Amino acid sequence: MSGRRRARGFTLLELLVAVALLSVLAVLSWRGMDSVLSGRDRIVSASDDLRALSVALTQMEEDLRRSWPIRLLGLPESSITFPVGSGNGSEPPTMGLLRETRGADAVQVQRVIYRLREGIFERGFSLWAAPSPDGSQQVPATPFTWQPILSNVQTVQFRGWLDGRGWLPAATLGPLLTAAQATEGAPLPPGAAARPALPQLTGIEVVLVRRGERIVRVFAVTD
Repeated sequence: MSGRRRARGFTLLELLVAVALLSVLAVLSWRGMDSVLSGRDRIVSASDDLRALSVALTQMEEDLRRSWPIRLLGLPESSITFPVGSGNGSEPPTMGLLRETRGADAVQVQRVIYRLREGIFERGFSLWAAPSPDGSQQVPATPFTWQPILSNVQTVQFRGWLDGRGWLPAATLGPLLTAAQATEGAPLPPGAAARPALPQLTGIEVVLVRRGERIVRVFAVTD
């Protein structure tokens, strides 16, 4: 039986080395997989943020574009407003506008408000109805429906471009637009052949600070 070779197994040291190598490979594989999954989650989160921002700005652009025809109706209210007092430090800035919208059988006027509330940039809308011609009867205000369109917003700033005056913040622009609207509806002074040209609002700048990132968008508000 001297020609038969005796079978030889693995020693304990060889088994320990094999187990150690498999452990190292497992750790490296787990870290690689974790890195891939983390990268995928970051990409999905960034994609969702970009999509939400794009939807919010597209909605605002659509509202401002549909506010252009309102100027031709001669309504007793400006098509774009910045409420007096908003944006002065004690109250967050707010932008309001009147826009056309399609009703069941006719074109209707809709009131839209953009505001920042507890870190949420919101869009509110309701139907607008004109008061009686003599101003003696006011139409009850329709409740607003509010839509959260962008979250994690720290601050919002509105500015408007007035021809001949440049960019003005909402706190300054609001009283000017209100005074211009009142002047437009007032009778001409005695001896005046024509009403002096009022400053025209031709652009809106919106600045959003979201998660430390400053986002600036400029909209044209005239055709």
